[in-house]
Amino acid sequence: MDIGESLTHFDLDTIKDVFSIIGIVATVVLGTIGLFTWKRQLRGTSEYELAKKAVFLTYEIDQLVNNVRNPMLYLSKEEVEAGRRIEEELRIYNDRLQELFNKWTELQLVRLEAKVVWSTAAHDCFDDIKDCIGDLKAAIWLHFWMKGAYAGSGTQVDNNPGRVADNDKVIYFLSEDDEFSKKVKGSVKKIEDYFIDKVRS
Repeated sequence: MDIGESLTHFDLDTIKDVFSIIGIVATVVLGTIGLFTWKRQLRGTSEYELAKKAVFLTYEIDQLVNNVRNPMLYLSKEEVEAGRRIEEELRIYNDRLQELFNKWTELQLVRLEAKVVWSTAAHDCFDDIKDCIGDLKAAIWLHFWMKGAYAGSGTQVDNNPGRVADNDKVIYFLSEDDEFSKKVKGSVKKIEDYFIDKVRS
């Protein structure tokens, strides 16, 4: 074997090794880019689903608040005739509130997850809807207190017409433009404003 043949053989082996190394490096680089892209897509999908869930559950809360405030009560005839009208009304409101509280529990979990993913601002945007639910619960309690549902014998209940009328503004849905409805809609909009871009993007 002469020197020329030896160099050619050496050059071919070197070229093969170089191409092999380039191939390995390219595979690793492309794999890393692919993994990064996949993780980013997965994270984007998870954030999208969380934002969508936050808005959707908020809409459900809005509907359930309206349901609680629905002035139509379908009382059991037997209960009313037995002299348990207040107890029957209280049962209906308790059932409605329980649905609302169950949905709020679901939204609370989303709220905590949103805080982890985004920031405290994501958590805090739910504060107003929480306050609305608390106000409604308190108003219903006061409604039945003023009707004497919780008062023992001899207890003085302040149920003057002005106080009842003010409380009824929270208890009963009158229209989309009543004061409490506007407060609820404002709290829903605050959540929409925070999450809607995350859903649409």
